[in-house]
Amino acid sequence: MLSAAAPAWQFASCFGLSIVSALLPWFNGEVIVVSFAALMRAPADLALLAVFAAAGQMLGKCLLYWVGFRAGRLHVDRNGRLERWRERLRGRRLQALGLVFVSSTIGIPPLYLTTLAAGTVGMRFSGFLGAAACGRVIRFAAVAFSPGLVLGLWR
Repeated sequence: MLSAAAPAWQFASCFGLSIVSALLPWFNGEVIVVSFAALMRAPADLALLAVFAAAGQMLGKCLLYWVGFRAGRLHVDRNGRLERWRERLRGRRLQALGLVFVSSTIGIPPLYLTTLAAGTVGMRFSGFLGAAACGRVIRFAAVAFSPGLVLGLWR
């Protein structure tokens, strides 16, 4: 059992729906998190919910990354544009990781597009995964805890 207050099916359902929301952007991950957060009362459950939602999102984003990666390998670069972006990435790895982190935390630029671009230009997968996962946990924790903070439940 994951928690004394929330049943495991809620975390598993959130995880599964988060995978779908990562692949199909019209399924909003934040709405999913807020919906499940409304069922929970303990702050520990909300933190765990944020981790499960982020894990589901990242599983879906990993699939998108690999789609972009394969597309980048198969793409015939006639005008050299893709290779120029790869060179820029090699010279600015920290800025690229920062962009992924910001994208996954605040959503600008959209993480869906950032993920595909990261795969296409060949960003190191481990760096992408770490930066995006940290950002997603922060984002979903903020979303899960915000209704309780607004209503004054977590004093």
